Amino acid sequence: MSKLIYLGYFCVVAVQTLLGRQIIRNKFLFVLSPILLIVSSLLKIILILTDQVPTEALQETLGQFVQFLWDCGFNVGQSIRTLAECEAEGMADITVATNLLEARYLIGNQTLFKQLVALVQLPTFWSKTDFCQAKIQEKNERYQRYNNTSYNLEPDIKYSPGGLRDLHLLYWIALRHNGAKNLQEILQAGFIHPAEYALLLKSQQFLFKVRYALHLILKHYDNRLLFDRQLKVSELLGFQGEGNQGVEAMMKQFFQALHSISLLSELLVKHYQEHFLTSHEVVSEQVLDVNFSLINQSICLRHRQCFEQQPESILDLFYYLTQYPQAEIHSSVLRELYLALEQRQGYLCDLPTAREKFIRLFNQPNAIQRAFFPMHQYGVLTAYLPQWGNIVGLMQFDLFHCYTVDEHILRVMLKLESFLADEAAKNHPICHQIMHQISDRTLLYIAALFHDIAKGRGGAHELLGAEDIREFAALHGFDQRETETMAWLVEQHLLMSVTAQRRDIHDPEIVLSFAERVRNQVRLDYLTCLTIADIVATNETLWNSWKRSLLATLYDYTTQQFTQGLATLLDNQVKAEEHRHLALLEIREKNTALSESQIEKLWQRCPLDYFLRNSPQQISWHTQLLAEFRGDVLVKVSNRFSAGGTEIFIYTNDRPNLFNKVVSTIGAKKLSIHDAQIITTQDGYVLDSFF
Repeated sequence: MSKLIYLGYFCVVAVQTLLGRQIIRNKFLFVLSPILLIVSSLLKIILILTDQVPTEALQETLGQFVQFLWDCGFNVGQSIRTLAECEAEGMADITVATNLLEARYLIGNQTLFKQLVALVQLPTFWSKTDFCQAKIQEKNERYQRYNNTSYNLEPDIKYSPGGLRDLHLLYWIALRHNGAKNLQEILQAGFIHPAEYALLLKSQQFLFKVRYALHLILKHYDNRLLFDRQLKVSELLGFQGEGNQGVEAMMKQFFQALHSISLLSELLVKHYQEHFLTSHEVVSEQVLDVNFSLINQSICLRHRQCFEQQPESILDLFYYLTQYPQAEIHSSVLRELYLALEQRQGYLCDLPTAREKFIRLFNQPNAIQRAFFPMHQYGVLTAYLPQWGNIVGLMQFDLFHCYTVDEHILRVMLKLESFLADEAAKNHPICHQIMHQISDRTLLYIAALFHDIAKGRGGAHELLGAEDIREFAALHGFDQRETETMAWLVEQHLLMSVTAQRRDIHDPEIVLSFAERVRNQVRLDYLTCLTIADIVATNETLWNSWKRSLLATLYDYTTQQFTQGLATLLDNQVKAEEHRHLALLEIREKNTALSESQIEKLWQRCPLDYFLRNSPQQISWHTQLLAEFRGDVLVKVSNRFSAGGTEIFIYTNDRPNLFNKVVSTIGAKKLSIHDAQIITTQDGYVLDSFF
């Protein structure tokens, strides 16, 4: 806000200076006398307010004046409006109404300006309730554009959840309510507590520093803190260290500022709604226990000091969220929770009763969405787990992750929980079935909670995480089998993904080796769900039907291996024959002109691997192409059978360097190859498929 206010005052000085210059006085003085000039700090807009519709001559002169401002270097928008036009535009658009509400007087007719101020303060011009609801709706839509998290690896200083726009929201609501224009005035009005004011001010000042440094290195206006800009900004702000340490330190502080602003803005807006915009009449009240009650679908405290005197009761708060799906936490409870966590020494997991309540949460309905995600949001996970504070706001410098480590972990847990929903039966059928078969999903959720918790410490995070989860399991009373299962999942959480995407899963030896490392069907089920949730929560663009097909195939083969036993390799003859049979049925449906003898003649040339590695649909397509082909080289492109991409099918005589030539040609077309099936017939022809 300081920078924007400065801009407004700079315009005042500039206009006044211009008016004092003899060269333009006669040209523009008569314009500024009957009108009013005001500026919005929000959009850098100059509003020229007139008491009547300007004449053609006046419009021409005003146009010259605006052009003169542009010539002077002022990059501002402009509008010429009467009071009636301002009212109509403001009533139709909440953004315009907000601009008018915070308009600042520069020069001209003060009476006209006071009329505008009086107009926007009228209850008929956006009531306090409607104004607040409209601004909250704006906020919700903005949050959705950033996946409802402050922890995007390339955040926007202004628009990300917890950014400057959240501070603006507080200013606007306070301005509409009682005319408060800044944090100091909001504090004096009793709208926020001193501790909240201090934290907001500290967070705001840090965002201003980052924004100022960013604008110093950019040639154009932009508030996105992209990867290639983070290093330069961190250096300008004095963050130092080897490698990415300086960037990590800056971004950790930056994310902390975003989180504080997001949390407090939500709390304060909720407080405002509860105390000024809604009725205080108790419609319904239900006593939950000695510490909590449910009043009008809000969880309220019966004893203000319970969080300090009974710290384990903090976990009861989130337990009740899972039991009452429509309930929300009252703003007064959030304030008490915040104060209690700020003052608390030590970790909640040190308390035996807290440990029992923590584990109990995993078996509750919608436990991740209703309990653990809010616990992360309000800082309870940091207060419970010693390891959690190390990964809050921790950057990940790779080409895959789009969230910080803590945010990624919570999204993995959320994705696991989403496998229970009916919609998952279509998108993730294997995971949907597994999650409904598991009697106790606690082990899987805890493994997800710890799978990346050791990142940023140096060394192999999966091994360090396995040690962490063993300590956690011992402290929380898990038996040896449960402990080893969770530790194995953390240690091997990348195994299935690497095997499916980098190894030949159609090779029986690869399948057997994978099955030997997994050991049993229970571990396979757990690992499959964790692997898919991890991929999707890393970056949703990474998940496609090709990866789904690979993982499903590996899951099916490994299940067959467990059924058969680990003493012998899988016999793929049955699978190949199944593909042949299904392909034959499809050909009969689509092309009755092909006889079985023609089909069999073509297939006799193909090795067993061809029928194993291609789907029945692909085999049918290839067969129909080859039956009609009479040339030397056949190249066909299709996206119907490629499992998440485009298939390029090539049939020609095998020759030296053929593979290299094909790959080079595909690369020259700026296409990426995810997979390839390289098969040679008995008579020396290739049946190559690139995806």
